[in-house]
Amino acid sequence: MFALLIAGVLGTAFSAVIDPTLTEWRLLETDYEQVFFPIRDYILEVKAFRPDVYDTNPHYAELYKTDKPTTMMALLFAGNWNKQVGRLVWNTIKYVRPHDIAIEECDARYQAYPVFPANEEKEQIWAWNFFEDYVELTCNGEMMYEQNFDEGDVSSRKPGLPEKCRALGDAEVDRIIFKHMAGEYIRAVPKDGVIDEPTTESIPNIPTLPVDEPEDEPTEEPAEDDDENEIPDGAIEFKRYPTCDCWTAECGYCSNLDCTVQHDLVNSPFDIQVTSELYWRNITSIMLYDKEGNAIGSFQWSLKGILLTGCVNCQTPTAIRDIEPGTRTLWVFSLTEKDEALMVQISILGQVVWEQELTGECAERYGQADRFAFFDSTCEGTFTFVGGLMVAGDRITKDCSGACNEE
Repeated sequence: MFALLIAGVLGTAFSAVIDPTLTEWRLLETDYEQVFFPIRDYILEVKAFRPDVYDTNPHYAELYKTDKPTTMMALLFAGNWNKQVGRLVWNTIKYVRPHDIAIEECDARYQAYPVFPANEEKEQIWAWNFFEDYVELTCNGEMMYEQNFDEGDVSSRKPGLPEKCRALGDAEVDRIIFKHMAGEYIRAVPKDGVIDEPTTESIPNIPTLPVDEPEDEPTEEPAEDDDENEIPDGAIEFKRYPTCDCWTAECGYCSNLDCTVQHDLVNSPFDIQVTSELYWRNITSIMLYDKEGNAIGSFQWSLKGILLTGCVNCQTPTAIRDIEPGTRTLWVFSLTEKDEALMVQISILGQVVWEQELTGECAERYGQADRFAFFDSTCEGTFTFVGGLMVAGDRITKDCSGACNEE
């Protein structure tokens, strides 16, 4: 099932807004779930379950694995999915060796719990509570770990400490990726006891879908740019669609705009998120269009190379080449303005694995990207459609207008 992308929270402007339903327990159905979560305003509670069979003194190779049944992991991001600022790793049991919990940006090595969590009960309620200068972790109300952001460890083996610890405390964390936690539950506990409903005032700078002009002329001239970036309540929603192939006769070989998705790639807070299998020879391709619907070029990549029509043609870096062929993963394609240039990036699981700065004609050309489509793609690949930020063509449906089997 698609990751838990919580409607009503996009970017740092949303830091005080959260889906009210997240105050109830929400099941994490997979081992990779994305959630928008302003962690300064809410306590993150996790309902976890200790495995029935476990080893408190495994060999080192097993102890250091983060995908073992006892381990939970939360990756913290600020502002966008490319800016990871923290990694929390903790376990449902207490190990003989002190290897129970760590914040990577603060701890040079794993720390030990003071006691066995939840008195060895199977069901456990964990609570991460972030404050301005420190963070606490409790289990069933009992303190298990605390860290002052000004007191991070110093270690020659981990460059950046303790500065990264203070930076984590200062970061406006607003989204989290949960890993290796399928079957656990999460919920948000308001620190002030109040659930804020999303409003247009609290969600600025999000372009709205086109609406019909009112029948009556307004009696007053609206303020400049007063409503240009507003979005109606409830218009943000997330869906998973197949990566419908536009290189077909029905789609006019990528010339039919009904087979495209309108999306302001450069200015939107949400990039193109795709889940697909990666290979050396099978190329993943995205066609890009300007506002008039004219094709301006294509972005194509595989484990072997990367091509952006007319501007980039290169081998992939080690971070991509090391991926095992056939791996199915979430990756993100983004175009971001940087001074007078345009930055194009690929991110995988929240980490930037490739980027290239475009300047001059290339920056001008791809800075106009306002629509996209997939080609040479399969029904097994999926992408995130964000209603309210994207407008799907008529043939962008759950079954690609009959070309794919709807699941």
